[in-house]
Amino acid sequence: MTALPHSTDVDLGAPELAGRIEGDTLIVTINRPEKKNAVTADGYHGIKRAAMIVADEPALNFLVITGVGETFCAGGDMNADQNPDRRWDAFTESYDGTPFETLGKIPKLVVCAVNGIALGGGLVMTLFADLVVASDKARFRVPDLTRGVYEAFVAARLPQRLGTLRANHLIYGNDWIDAAEAERLGLVGKVVPHDTLLSEVATLLDRVRKTGPAARAAMKREMARALPPVDVTGYWSSIGTAEQIEAFTAFLQKRSPEWPPVNNDRAAFVHTRRPIWLPPQPD
Repeated sequence: MTALPHSTDVDLGAPELAGRIEGDTLIVTINRPEKKNAVTADGYHGIKRAAMIVADEPALNFLVITGVGETFCAGGDMNADQNPDRRWDAFTESYDGTPFETLGKIPKLVVCAVNGIALGGGLVMTLFADLVVASDKARFRVPDLTRGVYEAFVAARLPQRLGTLRANHLIYGNDWIDAAEAERLGLVGKVVPHDTLLSEVATLLDRVRKTGPAARAAMKREMARALPPVDVTGYWSSIGTAEQIEAFTAFLQKRSPEWPPVNNDRAAFVHTRRPIWLPPQPD
């Protein structure tokens, strides 16, 4: 088998992704600043493709994901579903459409170099990465419930990373937290000056190279055994509901959502129990 080039570009099948091999590392840069580095279906598939390239190639040890400017990734692009130029078949492969679990399963280390805003899928990538280094300009948010989406990937990983109560405050409160708070909570491993982010990541990987590759893979595999499974089916069942569609429409129209009534099959049963605690009401 011929050796990989020491330095070469890699086509990841998505215009917003720049892939480049440098030594034993494949660096993926999300380059879509006009959309806050939101990734399309092709972009998510391209990140998964990058992970599989690193998993496949004996000479590659690391996948580094970062973004341009002061945005890491604002999640998936809500307007990209009907893109006629899309290369990836999101219809037949929709249940396997996100790269998150792949990042956690490959035997090589995944590093998120968080250069700025990270929310939605951008935040989830950090939850499935093995190392997370953040710029001091980074900010984080879990907005998924405001979009009517049951974010099973967050539910499965954020409490394990932070503890249940802290995770609850981020998930239900959907507030922004800055890089320093993210480090204090354990959402990121290290915060560094913005202009030195990639050099700090390079220094970290130099230290990691002093550890055995096979032992690293075994360590990652064993730690993954303690993690809860992700309810991927439940996640996809929340896409396309009346609640989710209203939330996305409200977001695009820059208004508050008007939540549709929640279906309650127990309404008749609840009605029989209400007199136990509710005083009679005047007509």
